[in-house]
Amino acid sequence: MNVEIINVGTELLLGEIVNTNATYLQKMCKELGFNVFFQTVVGDNPQRFLDCLDIAFNRGCDCVITTGGLGPTEDDLTKELSAKYLGLEMIFDEDEAKKVNDKCCFVTQLDKVSDNNFKQAYFPKNCYVLDNPIGTANGCVMSKDKKMIVNLPGPPKEMTYVVDHQLKPYLEKYRQAKIYTYDLVTQGIGESAAATLIDDIVQSQKNISIALYASEEYVRVRLGVKAKHQSEADEFVKQTKKMIEEKL
Repeated sequence: MNVEIINVGTELLLGEIVNTNATYLQKMCKELGFNVFFQTVVGDNPQRFLDCLDIAFNRGCDCVITTGGLGPTEDDLTKELSAKYLGLEMIFDEDEAKKVNDKCCFVTQLDKVSDNNFKQAYFPKNCYVLDNPIGTANGCVMSKDKKMIVNLPGPPKEMTYVVDHQLKPYLEKYRQAKIYTYDLVTQGIGESAAATLIDDIVQSQKNISIALYASEEYVRVRLGVKAKHQSEADEFVKQTKKMIEEKL
């Protein structure tokens, strides 16, 4: 499965908060064996968000995972725009409305909450609701015409909880061969020199990805391979790993 991640929030573009959600989702996709080729940050702008969805699906994405924009305010439009893009009707869910009311009353200690909170009780028809017990905004999974959109809450504490307890179990049925990675660390040789030494090995690979990363103290060579089990991955990279060690 090819997945794209779209993190929604003008505050991300302004550098007011660090985008930890993207990293967490990328690790989840790696664990499930999904490909993540692109990750986008977009502000709270309806047309630009729709453009991001269109670009993602037009370049071969199977699933878009979004974070943010599920709250009660006017600029929280991720769920509504996602449904609009897929042509899905939004339905008011009485059970979800009760959850919103109970949560808001508990937090505010009021007997009645403002009506705009119930915006969070509308969901695309026939979607799968991702329950968020530690926040008021539940996420959801919607699908149409082989396109899947997953909406997750933006606050990192809520998003990570929903991913771990709701989304990952749901996506297990789509699990593919997992990406296993191996690190070779070398000192006393620069990145460009190391790249030159192993270039023939890199160019000859079909199933193993090889990348170099330089830091102040060392150069890290990362090997990545898809396999169903650790033992299978170990066997795939065994010969290539040995050749790189000998070269360096």
